[in-house]
Amino acid sequence: MIQGVYAANVTPFKDDDTLAVDVGAYLDHVSWLGEKGVRGVVPFGTNGEGPSVSMDEKLHVLRALFNRQPPVRIIPTIMQVNLPDTLQMVRALNELPAEAILVLPPYYFKPADADGLKQFYEPVFRVSEHPVIAYHIPKYAVPVPLEVVRDLPFWGVKDSSGEDAYTRSVLEAGKGVLIGTEDDLWARLATGAQGAISALANFMPDQVVALHEKVLEGDATTGESLSRTLQGARARTKEYASPAVLKRLAQERHGAKMGTVRPPFVALPEGYDAGAVLSAMEGVPSGV
Repeated sequence: MIQGVYAANVTPFKDDDTLAVDVGAYLDHVSWLGEKGVRGVVPFGTNGEGPSVSMDEKLHVLRALFNRQPPVRIIPTIMQVNLPDTLQMVRALNELPAEAILVLPPYYFKPADADGLKQFYEPVFRVSEHPVIAYHIPKYAVPVPLEVVRDLPFWGVKDSSGEDAYTRSVLEAGKGVLIGTEDDLWARLATGAQGAISALANFMPDQVVALHEKVLEGDATTGESLSRTLQGARARTKEYASPAVLKRLAQERHGAKMGTVRPPFVALPEGYDAGAVLSAMEGVPSGV
């Protein structure tokens, strides 16, 4: 069953001229996330710098990840822009025991007609042996209209729109929703969504998992307090428009080197004090 907290896990790149994926650091980070209680990870999405990583690199890392048999479920992201490459990756992932696949629609040609999006996704369903989740992130990509989700056999949607009306419409259509924004995670999960795909879970998985548990328990007092903590942490991560922040804060928490980012993202400025940032965040320990 697809539910609970999934980390939108970051991708460590070696801090040298190669900027190669640091597979060892990647696996260590996922293992730590599992120890902290997340249900799963969603590799190579937005915060995983998916568009900056080649298909061959992704498959190499994913095979290494599945071979390690981590204590988490894995929902790989496919954001290959065109249908042939999308189907090639779907076929490759059929060989791996993924819980589902998260598929972004082609995002260059805007606006996209609903019928055109259906024609893009229909071959994905014919080929995939895994449940398919639509990636709805209108800030960066083509929106996935309700009628597309409703009329095709999606498990549901990763909803990064921040629009409660869209979430509720998808749920009312009998589909699942994983919330992809943390601006008010308590309220968004309280819509009845099955879970969340969280960027903040890269360095504060404990708090995101605890919030989801409070939603299930109906504990509004504690849940709303945790949600405010997450909102404050989210604001601190947005001071720099780069997943480098998430990597540095994760590194500060678990000690494993998390490397750098690939262009067009840029590294954090010299002197960025991750320890001080964590200390300023309510309830987020350093080095734990």
